[in-house]
Amino acid sequence: MQFVKYHGLGNTFLIGLASRLPENPSKLAQTLCGAQTGLGVDGLIFGISCGDEDIETQMVLFNADGSRAEISGNGIRCLAHELFSQNGFIGPLSILTDAGVREIKFIEGNSDEALIEVNMGQVTFGPKIEFAHLGIVNDFDIPQIGTVDVGNPHIVLQVGDISLVDIEVLGSTVESAWNDDGINVHVMEVISRDEISILTWERGVGVTEACGSGAIASSASAYQWGLIGENVTVSMAGGEAYVSYHKEGFLLKGSSVRMNSHEVSISG
Repeated sequence: MQFVKYHGLGNTFLIGLASRLPENPSKLAQTLCGAQTGLGVDGLIFGISCGDEDIETQMVLFNADGSRAEISGNGIRCLAHELFSQNGFIGPLSILTDAGVREIKFIEGNSDEALIEVNMGQVTFGPKIEFAHLGIVNDFDIPQIGTVDVGNPHIVLQVGDISLVDIEVLGSTVESAWNDDGINVHVMEVISRDEISILTWERGVGVTEACGSGAIASSASAYQWGLIGENVTVSMAGGEAYVSYHKEGFLLKGSSVRMNSHEVSISG
């Protein structure tokens, strides 16, 4: 089976298109994604035929640790990039995820690199979180904390200075204090009314260069808290994403880059 390696703002994935899932895809994800045993990527994505003429494909995503994830904002853009490349960049596309159907538009580019936008839909804000419940020492300013469901769970911590945060320590501590399902952790600094900066710890992966759904969660939180407007640039270690709020949902726009392809012999 052929897998194509992509990255969305440094968030790396292997993309494979198939009629059905192979045997033991969780184990396959652990093998292929691992830095020691595989290609050192953040996740494994299958585009599976779903038999619905209105749906281009079903996205099935496994994190590097083998856990199945509901959605990835960067991952779905990478999957769409591969599909656009195969169908001549005709769109838009509808992709079914474990979090529901998402609509994706090709903005510009080619098979190697493209600017792609996905409608991530509406978000749901969770209950207020008490700082003490997170198991971390408050040695830097955290004015706001909130939880957000973007189809997958996130916790957003606003900080005064993102450079003071060790995201590996903070992220692992916060996630370990959460429930068994885990949570994606983001620290966010508001730069201006139209720019924020975030660091990310992804459940099932660890520290990543970028997180598309985390960009949505952080932007939605900052918007709810009255800190930004409806359009914002989200700066991450891997680059910039652009988030805008519309009545039909939050739109995420960013680059996707095709890196290389790999033939893998698998059963199933």
